[in-house]
Amino acid sequence: MGLSRLPSLLIVANDDEVEVQEGIDMAARARGRIRTQAETKAKLGSAAPSMKADALHPMIWGAASGRWESGHYSDAVQRAATALSGLVKDQTGRYELGDSQLILQAFSLDPPQQDRPRLRWPGNDDDLTVKSMREGILYMARGVFAAVRNPASHSTDDLPRQEALEQLATLSILARWIDRCDLVTI
Repeated sequence: MGLSRLPSLLIVANDDEVEVQEGIDMAARARGRIRTQAETKAKLGSAAPSMKADALHPMIWGAASGRWESGHYSDAVQRAATALSGLVKDQTGRYELGDSQLILQAFSLDPPQQDRPRLRWPGNDDDLTVKSMREGILYMARGVFAAVRNPASHSTDDLPRQEALEQLATLSILARWIDRCDLVTI
């Protein structure tokens, strides 16, 4: 064959034949390992992060959990959104307002007025991140009440489980941000 020394995975059967049995065995073990990894992933699920509903903001999950556990996902979202509205009303004392006006006034970027307090992300008014959070909370709250709370309250269609969980997560992060806001009055 012209080789004075053969690689260890090649075995000389005779002067004209070389076996690669060890290489074949190694390939079979690798194939088995790949199959095992695929089977493991199939049985254990994805390595992607997952979210536990009971780790959501306690008020959000507390309002939603009873209906969620009975499979009424839209109703769970609606109850959580109503609880979020109640949180803003409790913090601002603005019980007379509907949700749309409540959100517009509570998170308005304008200075507070008599009997119109504001919920503000804490920090220096000149800080760009603080300004960004204040605007973001205003716009997100408006969007959440328009696109999550209203359909959940007025539609008779039930949400798919995953979509309802995502909506609860949206309500949850908004509730966490509201918890961190300061009440600003004159």
